[in-house]
Amino acid sequence: MAHVRKGPFLRQLVLTTAILAAPFIAWLYRAEAGLVVMALALSAGSFVLAGALDASPGHMHRWIRLGIGVNLTLAAASVALAAWLLLR
Repeated sequence: MAHVRKGPFLRQLVLTTAILAAPFIAWLYRAEAGLVVMALALSAGSFVLAGALDASPGHMHRWIRLGIGVNLTLAAASVALAAWLLLR
């Protein structure tokens, strides 16, 4: 079985904890900032799932691709909502 490629630890730590920081950033600053951080975190989740494709068994690939698609769709919706809130 192939192993998931390891990247720089600090970058992984920042990207994976962004999902936890988004509500606090929105509470401290504005909803737009929280939405942008949420989009970053969802995109990072897609990146992690894409890296897991090689290490997963073949029957799981469809579900992992679905997770990637859902994460990217939610990230795009978060960016669109943040832009709409900024421009209104």
